[in-house]
Amino acid sequence: MQIKNQRYCGSCYAFALVGALKKTYAQIYNTSGPLSPQQLIDCSYENGCEGGSFVGVLNYIHDNGDRLNLEKDYPSTPTGAKQDKCQNFTGQVLSYNATHRLQYRQLSTGNENYMKQIVYEQGPIYIYYNARKREDNDTILHQASAKFDHYGYGIYDVPGCPTHENMNHAMVIIGYGTQNGTDYWLMENSWGITWGDEGFIKIKRGANMCGLAT
Repeated sequence: MQIKNQRYCGSCYAFALVGALKKTYAQIYNTSGPLSPQQLIDCSYENGCEGGSFVGVLNYIHDNGDRLNLEKDYPSTPTGAKQDKCQNFTGQVLSYNATHRLQYRQLSTGNENYMKQIVYEQGPIYIYYNARKREDNDTILHQASAKFDHYGYGIYDVPGCPTHENMNHAMVIIGYGTQNGTDYWLMENSWGITWGDEGFIKIKRGANMCGLAT
């Protein structure tokens, strides 16, 4: 599995959506092929490197005929930055047919058992997470941010991390498990393979850790 790197561009929303669509593409075309986050950064209705949401990028994909290019056909820029204009409006169709178009469903808040069922039956889940420190005196937020930034192994767990505010980073849940008696989510980040456990992180499951189930 190829881990992406958004570099200095605030484009986690694009990388997370591409990650969440991997299984959809594989099911339609019976092959793997990384989709292009750069197309979403350049062309969607979001804010390029200044952040965005899955709603805007999905609306763009819908308006583009449910199409998104493969990364080889719409590669990332060397710095990950947004380009001045959209380079290519074509791409791979991500809907099964005219009556089964690409769509999303928002899961009920806090129901991690249902999230587990969705991951098992349908595949990856796009989530927002409270990962970045804010300019305030919230000790827990600063602790959570520092621990996230320097995560390397084990299960990420910050008791008291807020679950209802500052959702400021998007990632993809790709699996789950139990380690030494503690349940966890396995998540794919977009900070390259030198971050975390070769680009992945295990986050405590069942506690709505830092708002991942909000």
